Amino acid sequence: MLVACLALFAHTATAQQPAAPAAVTRLPQMESIYQKELSARHIPLLGKYLVELQRQAASATDKTAYQAEIARIQQIISAGGVLDLIAMQQAQSGAMPMPAPIAAPVPIERKQALIALSPALAQTVSPAPAANAETAAIGAAEWRIELIAAGTYDILLHYACPELTEPLKISVEFNGQTVEKELDTDRTTKDAQTFRILRLGSLTLTSDHRGETLRLSAGDKTNSKLILKSLLIAKPRPANP
Repeated sequence: MLVACLALFAHTATAQQPAAPAAVTRLPQMESIYQKELSARHIPLLGKYLVELQRQAASATDKTAYQAEIARIQQIISAGGVLDLIAMQQAQSGAMPMPAPIAAPVPIERKQALIALSPALAQTVSPAPAANAETAAIGAAEWRIELIAAGTYDILLHYACPELTEPLKISVEFNGQTVEKELDTDRTTKDAQTFRILRLGSLTLTSDHRGETLRLSAGDKTNSKLILKSLLIAKPRPANP
């Protein structure tokens, strides 16, 4: 299902590309535009798939298959979210496409360049959501981060917010650091089922951290305007050449 959806988006993106110019010097620029467009289409789908994998893994008795697939999807997102769909279909076996061979294997915990925190995975949420809710109106929440390696990370909010009469202050606290940003009234969504991405800021960790708590707050804890789909902790994307 994931491959079929992404193949459809890739076909649409290709159809929207302008005719190739005669000058070969424009090819790198065209390739860059194409990659950006595919990335913008693929990453939201991959993020939704990742959250569902994590939700299923939380209640699974044998988590091995889920952990392997989670690591694979995190690796794809950290690389920009652009897939070689033909190679994936050729390598597909069963319901899940198999990852391409890696020359120098790295432990799974070191591959986690993206951590997706959904309401269902939170230790505490206020106001309390329905059990296993994929999204929730959140004024405050806490998650336990099992492992995050040293480095710099972008903090991204995947949210909906259909009603906002004044800017909403959002803050994330982790390891003694606080990232704060206001959600302006012009960043609302048309309804509670339409989601956008907001970059809150970045965290820089000088060492690995295990089992620490990350806290999110967003205005009134009892009557929040923010509907959270996931809080993403991701390695910054490399600058375009």
